Amino acid sequence: MTATQATNKKPRNKITYVAIELPNEGFVRLPTVARLFGISKNTYLDGAKAGKYPQGKLLSARIRVYAVDEIREALAKLSA
Repeated sequence: MTATQATNKKPRNKITYVAIELPNEGFVRLPTVARLFGISKNTYLDGAKAGKYPQGKLLSARIRVYAVDEIREALAKLSA
């Protein structure tokens, strides 16, 4: 590889980890919940069907939210 080829390479995207803070109370959506557990959205949904994670509540036909207190309880169970 020549020097010009090396300089023409596109920089790769670096994965950055951002600390996620839950609100004191209220609800959060699925992407936030999945990031908190460190799993994908589909893995979370499969675990919720199996009873491992909170199911959440439907706001409408396509919008599901998860209670912060239930998420904290589930995280505490998994870390214990």
